[in-house]
Amino acid sequence: MSARIPPRWHRLAVAIAVAALAVVIRPQPLHAQAPGTIRGVVTDSSTGRPVASVQVSIPGSTRGTVTNDAGTYSLTGVPSGSVTLRLQRIGYTAISRTVTLSAGGTATLDVVLSPAATVLTTVVATGYGSSQRATVSAAIASVDSTTFARLPVTSIDNALQGRIAGVQVMQNSGEPGTGVSVRVRGPASLNAGNQPLYVVDGVPMLQGTFEQITSTSGQRMTPISALNPDDIASIDVLKDAAAAAIYGSRGSNGVVLITTKRGAGGNRFRFNISSSLGSQSVEKKLDLLNASQYVTLMNEGRANQGQTPLFAAGTDSINTDWQDAVFQSAPMSDVQLSVSGGTDRLRMFLSGANVSQKGVVIGSQYQRQTMRLNVDAQAAPKLSLIGSVGLTRESNDRVPGDLNVDGIITNAISLQPFSPIRGTSFGYGGIAQNLLYSNPVAYAAYSSLNSRTLRALGNLEARFTATDRLTITGRAGADVYAVDELRWRSPKVDRAASSSVGGEGVSGRTNATRYVTEAFGNYDLIRTDAQQLQLTAGSSMELNNSDFNYVSGTGFPTGFERYVRNAAAVSSFDGGATENTLVSYFARANWSARDRYLLSASFRTDGSSRFGSANRYGQFMAASGAWTISDEAFMSGLARHASLKLRGSYGTTGNQGISDFASRTLATAQSYTGVTGLANSTLGNPNLKWELTKETDIGADIGVLGGRVNLNVDWYNRATSNLLVQRPVPATSGYTSVWDNVGAIKNSGFDLALQTQNVRSAKPGGFEWTTDLNVTFNKNEVTELYDGLPITATVSGRVTSVAAVGQPLGTFFVYKFLRVDPATGNALYRKADGTETLAPVAADLAYGGNPQPKYFGGLTNTFTWGNLDLKGFLQFSQGGKVLNLARIFMDDGGNSRDNKYASVLNRWQKAGDITDQPRMGSTGGARFLSTRFVEDGSFARLQEVTVGYRLPAALARSMRADNARLYFSGRNLITWSDYMGFNPDVNSNGANANTVMGVDYYAYPLARTFTFGITAGW
Repeated sequence: MSARIPPRWHRLAVAIAVAALAVVIRPQPLHAQAPGTIRGVVTDSSTGRPVASVQVSIPGSTRGTVTNDAGTYSLTGVPSGSVTLRLQRIGYTAISRTVTLSAGGTATLDVVLSPAATVLTTVVATGYGSSQRATVSAAIASVDSTTFARLPVTSIDNALQGRIAGVQVMQNSGEPGTGVSVRVRGPASLNAGNQPLYVVDGVPMLQGTFEQITSTSGQRMTPISALNPDDIASIDVLKDAAAAAIYGSRGSNGVVLITTKRGAGGNRFRFNISSSLGSQSVEKKLDLLNASQYVTLMNEGRANQGQTPLFAAGTDSINTDWQDAVFQSAPMSDVQLSVSGGTDRLRMFLSGANVSQKGVVIGSQYQRQTMRLNVDAQAAPKLSLIGSVGLTRESNDRVPGDLNVDGIITNAISLQPFSPIRGTSFGYGGIAQNLLYSNPVAYAAYSSLNSRTLRALGNLEARFTATDRLTITGRAGADVYAVDELRWRSPKVDRAASSSVGGEGVSGRTNATRYVTEAFGNYDLIRTDAQQLQLTAGSSMELNNSDFNYVSGTGFPTGFERYVRNAAAVSSFDGGATENTLVSYFARANWSARDRYLLSASFRTDGSSRFGSANRYGQFMAASGAWTISDEAFMSGLARHASLKLRGSYGTTGNQGISDFASRTLATAQSYTGVTGLANSTLGNPNLKWELTKETDIGADIGVLGGRVNLNVDWYNRATSNLLVQRPVPATSGYTSVWDNVGAIKNSGFDLALQTQNVRSAKPGGFEWTTDLNVTFNKNEVTELYDGLPITATVSGRVTSVAAVGQPLGTFFVYKFLRVDPATGNALYRKADGTETLAPVAADLAYGGNPQPKYFGGLTNTFTWGNLDLKGFLQFSQGGKVLNLARIFMDDGGNSRDNKYASVLNRWQKAGDITDQPRMGSTGGARFLSTRFVEDGSFARLQEVTVGYRLPAALARSMRADNARLYFSGRNLITWSDYMGFNPDVNSNGANANTVMGVDYYAYPLARTFTFGITAGW
């Protein structure tokens, strides 16, 4: 649903935008008589203001002129008779008018132009206000509801994948209900977080991880998943510092402004229903050894070591495909119902939805129920009341996967292919059947982890129009979030840790709240035809609280499971509470002259309780400017066919994403021999201050061919300093680390978005074809660290990644694999001194590849013809690397007894063999974590294909609807990649990981989804 442009914004928007072609009325012949003059005034239909730079021409001739700043024109030397004039300007719908001109006379023709709904005339949210895109001088990217409507996704961030230039959305995992990584113009922090700030109808959402049972998977649930995509009207991403600085201390990672749908007036109500059913299956299975191949290779490895065979003849008589055993065809459904409408004084939007999604891995499932009520009331001639509330309930049945060495996915990949699924351990194979690890099918049957969330997100706003120039707004908002987790590890699962302790039950509960109050005013200080100056100023206060309780127990009697009260012993417990406060003051000024010259400046100061008194307040400033050069008189020849706006900005933003009391020295309760006491826990730093990001952006908005081709391109340079890092301190101090401001990171690059109307029909219902392409090139580099020392990061206890000066953040830090020795089949690695070795040591670790892509983006093609529509979306990412960490067991030359990738069939077997696959055998050197496991993560994915058919009006009316549409959609259809794992767009450490990127350690596979649905309205 396109956003409705308020009339007051048209006064700011003698816009530069894409013109829609009108039907050209065939001109009448020009008569060879005494020429005359046609003059008149061109005005805007919404504002009544004059429109400058309008091209006035006589079709079929070379005569033409351009309106001046007063909107007037004069066309001389026009032959008398009936004359047709064509008037057009980028941002307005072209129009043709006919006038009769007497010989030698003068005719007056005043024309009113209507703004066209094009790229530059759309309204975008800017934070504490909105503007037409033509008057925006910062880098803001937007998508409306049509971009993600009816996609088979459960979360907004999934729907944004590949859709916005400068915004990288990484899937991480296919586990239902878990979060994705969103990076706006690259990662810029080591410890303070890299996810953007989400603001829903003016209320900043709670962010971070509130789960307590985190050992099951590296993936986390994220609060953004609680939003129903069908409730969203538009999303605006503030990409540069000039746009995001109005949010100050939380704007360094970008700001995502989400506007929900609202009702319209007109004394009527509109009902809409949407329903879909779908089926999911695993997009890709791993190519593993079968039983015969496995036995042959493992015995070969023993022979290479001079040992007896590990497996006797006939061991491979059973061939089990464990992947087939744990993967399933999974249904999903989505039902949405909404009603909107009202009178001119009272409008509302009410919606309800239910989403149910089985996971493609047995035992996993996600369900969500949402309700939203948005009300707009004109309480008095000058007072408007605006209320919004969204309620969400989520239930997520999760399974152990990423980072878990005893999980369903892990064990399905690792178990020997001759191990039976069924056996004598409560009906499943176990120790008696010689299973190496716990049976994943038994785990799914007997053990569980359920996470349930309840959320209320809403606000109440009062808007008072004190004068026709001054509007005062007061807003109170709240985000209330509760998580209830319950895990049961059954003793019936052989070889699981719970089998030896009589079962384990865990219960965790977390409550988090955010309360926000804001007051701000918008004042039109100057409002003339020549220039406008709008001022915004205000303040806000934010209170954040959270508390948690956790308890686990072991030893459960038969028939009394799951709940800790049934446990024989409490094995662990925890609990606590925390809070923080943010106080802010902000101001912004927007100036424009003739809607051609644009300047904007903003200032915000934030005070956070997280920092010490010496640096509690941070100041963040920004300025931007733009010049619509195509409106200049010297560009009048170009303005008829094209538009050009140049932009530039500079600004500062901050990051405060650390623990609540990082600046203070803390103690915690600690018992000793049963006596209560205190122990030091955290070393404080009263000088701790904000991370600071300084960003420069230079961009251009270009439209050609009457608005059929639009290009938005930006170059940016982001430098983040004073990184919030937990640096090490001598253990003799009684502590191991302290929060400090050390280090710097730089991101620079280009992002561009291209929209083209390849085929445009001259009549309604004709064939049309549009293309949207976005591409981002980003270069990331760590430029400074404490004493220049690298900071390493581990996955499952193994060093995988590093932050090092001169390298991209998250660079892999592994041994350098050189080659396989043709004479011996041993793997050889580079030592620190440049020589070769079979057994590298820690000192030989080296930089092993960049997980960040060189460029990424998306390509969308949309075709319409009559009632049919077809959309195809291709996502791509090139140049990034993936560390396939599971290969330390799946490609280790037989050092472990896990099943192997089929690629080991290309192993070295005899002297003279040339291969990159070491010989089988525990001493062949294949087991070392090295660049041999770093793979090309480049991919192109056919992410979506949707075919829709709008029912004829007569048929829709027979269904008591005024419109109805059927559609069939496929998602994650084909991925072109050389990566051996399930998904090259992966990170087993989850959405909140900073240094660790692109590491795959038994990730949950992606699902290929086919969906059939119907939408109808009446």
